[in-house]
Amino acid sequence: MKLVKLDSLSETVYWTYRSWRKGYTLTNDLRDWAQITEFRPMEVALQKIAESWARWQFLLPFFASHGLHIYDLEERPPAKPPKHPLSQHSSTEAWPWARRAYEDEKELCFNFVHAVRVWPARDDNGHEVMIRLVSGSEMTDELRAFQRLNTPKARSDPRNHTLPALKYLRFDGMVFVVMPRWGSGPFSPFARFSTISELFDLVESFYEGLEFLHENRIAHRDIYQTNLVINILGEVGIHRVGMRKLGEVKYAFIDFDACLTFPEDSDLDAVRVEREMRNQVEQLGLKPGMCNPFKDDVLCLAVEAQRMLRVAEHSLPEVGQFFEWIWACDYEETPSATVVLQRLRQLRGSLMEDQLKQSPAGQFWARGRIEPYRC
Repeated sequence: MKLVKLDSLSETVYWTYRSWRKGYTLTNDLRDWAQITEFRPMEVALQKIAESWARWQFLLPFFASHGLHIYDLEERPPAKPPKHPLSQHSSTEAWPWARRAYEDEKELCFNFVHAVRVWPARDDNGHEVMIRLVSGSEMTDELRAFQRLNTPKARSDPRNHTLPALKYLRFDGMVFVVMPRWGSGPFSPFARFSTISELFDLVESFYEGLEFLHENRIAHRDIYQTNLVINILGEVGIHRVGMRKLGEVKYAFIDFDACLTFPEDSDLDAVRVEREMRNQVEQLGLKPGMCNPFKDDVLCLAVEAQRMLRVAEHSLPEVGQFFEWIWACDYEETPSATVVLQRLRQLRGSLMEDQLKQSPAGQFWARGRIEPYRC
């Protein structure tokens, strides 16, 4: 019989007995919690998803004891919200919760069950949260990043555009972090931009956040549209207006499973590590090998940023010149997040108020063309 260690003797006895009675041993090796990437044949993918769900389902009483009610997965995705308690989000929800932009709870269904290490839940107060496995039997850089980003000092910094850790839950050598659930797609046109100023707000927020991460010697290494969130909960396919207002909208980085944390006195320019070959890096045409992960972060964020901000280029050619400046740099001369942020603010400061109040010409920019809004 495997001993399942928890914080108290009674919990240890209960979970050891439960594991024995169920004939189920939960692995605390993160390599066994790897994201599902193969979806063909579908039968194999569904089997892997079922195996992942079995782990979360086994832990259901553990999370419930901490006031967390996990989403239910039936025969196949998506995972559905719990029937009780009902979601209590409002359209004017305050930090750190997402604003309600859904009419029916069906819009909260979770399709990313293949991510394996993350699962949606609802707390006793009716707030939507995400539970993320961030460490196994061995300490991870992801857990180090969460700890570094959630000190009182770090949380008081307005540049900290990451979701707060609401709870740390420990189970048999594993560490789960509970965070508010926000919606994907800040670099998506589903929440329409009313003005060019709102486009600048978006890009400035993320480069400010990246400056903060790098200042704290955290390289994200997986900056991609699915790892950037906005404080909205609702169906991404439904277009909405008025959701990007300054002071109401918030943006954040998530998913630090590929991150690296370095000593706080590290020289950012001198760091060299083996490149993490994720989606955005491959799209940039960067090759496997040694790299500076902080420079990679700057370039990966620029890919997402230009997709939105360059829709202003039709009337403001300076916007296009800003991105061409980034792409024209030799890799070793890639500007830091701080330098990019300073230059972005200089550009914004050079524009007239009536220019910033213009409506964007379309929903996104791609390969030199602006895609017009669709109804």
